[in-house]
Amino acid sequence: MKQTWLRNVRVETHYLKHEGFTYGAGTEAIDVKMANGVVTEIQPHDRLKMEKEDVNGRAYLLLPSLREMHCHLDKSKLGVPWRPITPAKNLVERFTSEIRELDGLSLSLKDRARNLIDTELANGVTFFRSHIDVHPRVGQRYLEDVQAVLQEYEDQLDFELVAFPQHGLLRSEAYGEMKQALQSGVQFVGGVDPASLDGDVKRSLSQTFELATAHQVPIDIHVHDRGENGRETVRTLLDYTKQSGWHGKVAISHAFGLNDFAGEERAEVFTALAEAGMTIVSSVPINGNVPPLEELRSYGVNVLLGCDNVYDSWSPFGTGRVLEKLNRYAEIFRLTSQEQLTNALQLISGQPLALANEESWLKPGMAASFILVEASSTAEFVARQSQIKASFYKGCRN
Repeated sequence: MKQTWLRNVRVETHYLKHEGFTYGAGTEAIDVKMANGVVTEIQPHDRLKMEKEDVNGRAYLLLPSLREMHCHLDKSKLGVPWRPITPAKNLVERFTSEIRELDGLSLSLKDRARNLIDTELANGVTFFRSHIDVHPRVGQRYLEDVQAVLQEYEDQLDFELVAFPQHGLLRSEAYGEMKQALQSGVQFVGGVDPASLDGDVKRSLSQTFELATAHQVPIDIHVHDRGENGRETVRTLLDYTKQSGWHGKVAISHAFGLNDFAGEERAEVFTALAEAGMTIVSSVPINGNVPPLEELRSYGVNVLLGCDNVYDSWSPFGTGRVLEKLNRYAEIFRLTSQEQLTNALQLISGQPLALANEESWLKPGMAASFILVEASSTAEFVARQSQIKASFYKGCRN
């Protein structure tokens, strides 16, 4: 059994307050024993002499490792010479030309996927959810390349793959290719704009849920539509989730149309999303389309963040730093207090910190996956995008 001690790291234990104002977080110096990928022991620092084989945490703050909850490992152009995106008149022209553009690059899909993975690993990510194009125009080849690359990283990260019919499930007649992808072990069914792209919300979502229930996998569907198209899609998703017994197994990525519910219907839909255990995944765009994410959280809806585009055919932007997305989120939604900034980390870590209860998030038996950061607190890390000094995945340093 491989054992390692991580010595002299700090964990937050409580908030620091003065006359009702929370101005920081109290920390405790600890040593963490890791064996077979899990935390096996936690003790105050300096109880034992540091041995040569121990890892010195240098009093850095220990935080949960980060999760990239929405990316496209098959689409990034990282590693090829810079070019701005090619103009496109509409969505269909964009995704039609994308195949030709990506296939003509000087760097293979595998190498470009490695570049994106390496970039995110360096920024503290040890978990990826990636949508991979699966439809008749590309068959299974993008998926097979990504699966082969991910095997190379089995000691550095966990992942979920989403079979993604980029050209529309109905529009491109992708059902057969989607089924084949799920049979090969893909963990999620994807989809995109069943109203505006497929032109038939009920039929598109019926096939999506049919694939999900037949293969016992969750759903993560892109919904960019606004107005009545967006509202109809959300309402139908809620109906089908309930009918299928798919509670806690449906995520909506982007979900811009949630802005368009108003009055009593808004409260009813947001309550229903929470009751159905639905997750909203956002890349926090700054084009005015950000859904009302903090309001959704206030209803108990689970919200997660991802980078989405990182220099691809759709956008020249993106750094592969999910912390940057959280920082933007905090600024947009005016999360400025110590408590708000601390609680926001859950959006990119999946791990609540529970400082209000004066409990440490770090427990024996949990996976030894975490980051060391140069910050006094989680709030400072989020607000100032503090430097990540080290990242561990199941006890091994990335």
